[in-house]
Amino acid sequence: MSQKPMKTHAELEILLMAELRTCPECSNVDAVAITKPVGRLWGVAVMRDGPHIRPECRKKIWEITERLCNKYDLAQEPLAGTESTIGSGPRSSHAGE
Repeated sequence: MSQKPMKTHAELEILLMAELRTCPECSNVDAVAITKPVGRLWGVAVMRDGPHIRPECRKKIWEITERLCNKYDLAQEPLAGTESTIGSGPRSSHAGE
């Protein structure tokens, strides 16, 4: 069993966005959402202003996600529909696309 601290989707999203806000190449990223695991990393959906995510930003998202995956485990959360979700909306793109 892993000894890494547990973080919720929301906690990890806050950590990821805090780092992205310091990266000029990611200035058009408005929000991120941690999705189900993809291989050894989590999937990251990206909401942005504009039609594309810059390649440099895509790389930065991958680097940050990899670092967070190595540091934290994703906490199990209640199934969808079992709790109220405030402010959720459609996801616009995945960083890996």
